[in-house]
Amino acid sequence: MSISMKGGKDLAAFLQAFPAHIQKGAVRSALTAAAKPVRDQARANAPRKSGKLAKAIKTSSPKVEQDGRVTIKVQLKGQHSYLGHFIEYGVRPHFISAGDSDLSARKLTQKARREGSSEEGGVLKIGDTFVSGVVMHPGIAAKPFLRPALDARADDAVRAFGDRIRTYLKDKSGLTAPAILTEVEE
Repeated sequence: MSISMKGGKDLAAFLQAFPAHIQKGAVRSALTAAAKPVRDQARANAPRKSGKLAKAIKTSSPKVEQDGRVTIKVQLKGQHSYLGHFIEYGVRPHFISAGDSDLSARKLTQKARREGSSEEGGVLKIGDTFVSGVVMHPGIAAKPFLRPALDARADDAVRAFGDRIRTYLKDKSGLTAPAILTEVEE
């Protein structure tokens, strides 16, 4: 998918006529507005077992990078956010061990292949079953929710960016900025 934008250069030139603090405020405000449709779509896409993963999808504050670009992130932050990575990208099958955390995953794999999964140690509960020793975790399939959110709402994000800059500059100066028009090509 590609998004073509018309009017971006005109809007940038219009923005350059304002003092630096107004330019900075306009861009920061516009980035925040642009991130909202993507964040909201990611929340809608997130699996809903308890709803905590969807609540962990947040928008960062706009940040000025060293090269001068201003960026914003839709990210996972807070309780249950660590689970989002596993859900988004999936997990390959792997060995786990109950009670023997001294062995690395590689050593566990080698030992289990050599001797079978008779490792003694603690007990691990999988579902309603208690198991001990080395166990093969089957992994989980990827269920992306963040990347598809950007794909689905990128056009809305670009439009929100342009609309917010126009509104911000009109509020500050009373002048009407050029509009940004977008076209989505798939």
